[in-house]
Amino acid sequence: MLALSPSSIAPRGPPGQTGAPTRELALSVALWLSWGAALGALACAMALLTQQAELQALRREVSGLRRTGGPSRKGNGQPCQSLREQSPEDLEGCGENGESIRRRRALFTPKQKKQHSYSALHLVPVNTTSKEDSDVTEVMWQPALRRGRGLEARGYVVRVWDSGIYLLYSQVLFHDVTFTTGQVVSREGQGREETLFRCVRSMPSNPDRAYNSCYSAGVFRLHRGDILSVLIPRAGAKLSLSPHGTFLGLVKL
Repeated sequence: MLALSPSSIAPRGPPGQTGAPTRELALSVALWLSWGAALGALACAMALLTQQAELQALRREVSGLRRTGGPSRKGNGQPCQSLREQSPEDLEGCGENGESIRRRRALFTPKQKKQHSYSALHLVPVNTTSKEDSDVTEVMWQPALRRGRGLEARGYVVRVWDSGIYLLYSQVLFHDVTFTTGQVVSREGQGREETLFRCVRSMPSNPDRAYNSCYSAGVFRLHRGDILSVLIPRAGAKLSLSPHGTFLGLVKL
C-alpha cells in the first residue's frame, strides 16, 4: 500500500499565479516612492526660488542705501562714509537718512522749558513805628534772604519790580494784653489800595501769658510797581522783633 505525504494532498493553484501578490506589492511601494521623490524635489525647487527672490530684494535695498549715503555730504563738506562705518551722529548729516534720524530724535527729545525769572524775599523786623493820628503800628523790615531782582525792601514797604504770581506769607508774634490783635497785609498799586489778607488773634489777659502769633498766607498776582506793607491796626501795639517770631516773605511761583 502506498504512503501519502501532506504535500501530495495539498491543493495546487493554477500554474503562473504563484508570485503575483508579491509583485503587486513591490510595484505599489515603488510608485509611492517615486511620487514622494518628485514632491520633495518640487518643494526644494520652490524654496530655492523664494530664497533667490529675497536675496535679490536685499541686494537692491543695500544698493539703494549705498546710493543714498554715498554721494551725500555733511555740513563740513566731507563725504559721508559707508553705512557700516557711520555713527548716529554722522548719519544726521547724510541725505534722507539724516533727515529721518533728526525727525525721530526731535520727537523723543524733551522740549526745553522757557527760562523762569525766580524771585524770593524773606524779611525780618528791625523796628516798629506807632502813628497815633492814624491809629496804626508799622514794622520796618530788613532782608534775611533775597534771590533775584524782582522784589525790593524799602523801610516799611516792599516794592515789586517783576510782575507775576507770588506766594505771600506773614507772621507777627504779639506780646500784648489787648483782647484781640492782628495784622493787615495791603497792596497799593495801579491807582488803588486793597487788603490782601487779614489775621486776627485773641490775647490772654495775663501779662505773663500774653504771647500769641498770627500767621496768614496766600497766592496773589502782583504787578510791577505794587507796594506791599504790613500794618497793625492799633497804635502802640507790642510785638516781638525776633526773626523767628515776626517775618514777611514773598516767593514768585
